[in-house]
Amino acid sequence: MPYLDTDNLQAIFQDYETLRAHHLQRQPCGVLHITSGRIVACDPLVQPERQPFARELQARGAFPVEVLHDHGCHALAVLWLRERDGLRAEGLQWEPALIDGQSQAELGDDEFHGYPVDAGVGCFMDADAALAMSQREAQEAARPDFTSYYDDVLAGEMGDAHIADHYPAGAGGANNLVIFSAGWGDGSYPSFWALDAAGEPVALVTDFMTITGGDARDENDKRGDAYKASLSPEKLAALEALGTAAVAGDAAAIAPLLAAGLAGANEIVPSLGETALMSAIRMNQLDALRVLLGGVRGLPMPPQLYTVDEEESYLAYARRLRKPRVEGLIELLEQAEAQAATGAAEPVARPGLWKRIFS
Repeated sequence: MPYLDTDNLQAIFQDYETLRAHHLQRQPCGVLHITSGRIVACDPLVQPERQPFARELQARGAFPVEVLHDHGCHALAVLWLRERDGLRAEGLQWEPALIDGQSQAELGDDEFHGYPVDAGVGCFMDADAALAMSQREAQEAARPDFTSYYDDVLAGEMGDAHIADHYPAGAGGANNLVIFSAGWGDGSYPSFWALDAAGEPVALVTDFMTITGGDARDENDKRGDAYKASLSPEKLAALEALGTAAVAGDAAAIAPLLAAGLAGANEIVPSLGETALMSAIRMNQLDALRVLLGGVRGLPMPPQLYTVDEEESYLAYARRLRKPRVEGLIELLEQAEAQAATGAAEPVARPGLWKRIFS
């Protein structure tokens, strides 16, 4: 059947906690002024003249637009035609938003009718706004120093969130475009109407297809979340404190944390996504590393929880880092690895002594 990820579309109704659990956030974009009832979704820098959707709305006025995003990557764009709080996802039906001449019957499995993006942005606008934008572009193009509509007009409006509430005729104009970056960039993206029991549209959603099943997490994210959920609050706090101490090189703080037994040097710190041992190596914290190695036997292999990549030892990790390691750090790891290989239980020597033995 043609592409339709209902779970993606229903994600627009999720509450804050559910969105956060799926690594999604809600970002308001402004309000869209509907004057003709004919809605256009398009890349306004490439195809501002695109036909409106065949369905004509009775609604007129200003309606909110928002995006759901994963750390800035826009997954879904929503034009709300009713108040979200008064809607239930379970009572809605989803219908592809098509322009005149398009038909679902001509589509194969996972195919869809969408609008093409070639400038990295999409938008919602009333059909009347397309005319206003065309007039503005003609005015701008008449200037001898004109380069492009984006560079000369929109670039100053698109902020860090990559969103613009753009009025072609200037602030206070009757028509606007709500513009947002399109998923991972160029491509083709479908839109869908959310219809109530009477068949009336309550929302229009563009799916940028960066997520599936309403969940922005990849498999590593899911493993990480499951790991964090398995930790008691006390153990989680201890691990986070150990990770903070390792990054800061606070050897005095590390020793009692290890002695308490709740946090291990070779356990992953959820907020860092790495062990305290790896943090100390990465941050060149020799004294902290020495204390951490005192809490393990030899040099263990890093846990493979967050990744399915090929295993890599701490020593190999330290050697491949671009930033040179402080004097004595590689030697300390070599000694610990040698102890692990022989099963020796002697304490790790201080770097100065180790250097003298092999000099």
